[in-house]
Amino acid sequence: MRIWIMAAAVLALLSGCGGGSSISNDGSESRIGEPEPYEAPAISESEKQAYLDAINDARSHQQDCGSEGIKDPAPALSWNDKLYRAAYEHSRDLAESNTWSHDGSGTSSDWTAQVQGLEYSTFRDRIENNGYTSWSRIGENITAGTDRDTARKAVEAWLQSDGHCANLMDPDYTEVGMAHYRKDGSDYTHYWTQDLGTPQ
Repeated sequence: MRIWIMAAAVLALLSGCGGGSSISNDGSESRIGEPEPYEAPAISESEKQAYLDAINDARSHQQDCGSEGIKDPAPALSWNDKLYRAAYEHSRDLAESNTWSHDGSGTSSDWTAQVQGLEYSTFRDRIENNGYTSWSRIGENITAGTDRDTARKAVEAWLQSDGHCANLMDPDYTEVGMAHYRKDGSDYTHYWTQDLGTPQ
């Protein structure tokens, strides 16, 4: 019994899933000034397509999201580079600061917080700072793990987590950006962020 408990504890250290977050535009005031987008590396068309295939394959099937209920198939999402920049910024920040949260680390790798003079960034801050400012709904999923080295593994992890699954399957979203960042020596090695949005 003791061996099983130790194995479970080790597995918990090697993978993580932050609860999915989403908000609808309620007219509340933004915390950012003029957007200063993060200069994320260019992503190839083939990599974008691989990410979209993993996401939209999942959305094309009914999914059991546990406490969030059974979700019917949802329309395919299209790629948005502004959401990609926000996602990449956060994946990099989590890896470089070795932290784990939907909030930015507040350190030098938390780009939006630095350029906007914030204590730390929220996912809304990052999405808006990267130019996605006219939205009706936004959301974010994060996951990480030493073996989560492909988009399909990241999506599968989200499908196994009730809140993430509901976010991923939400039919009200129309656009997505997703990004991976690898840092050897960090707690999880592979860090993934998925930012979802619906323009106004």
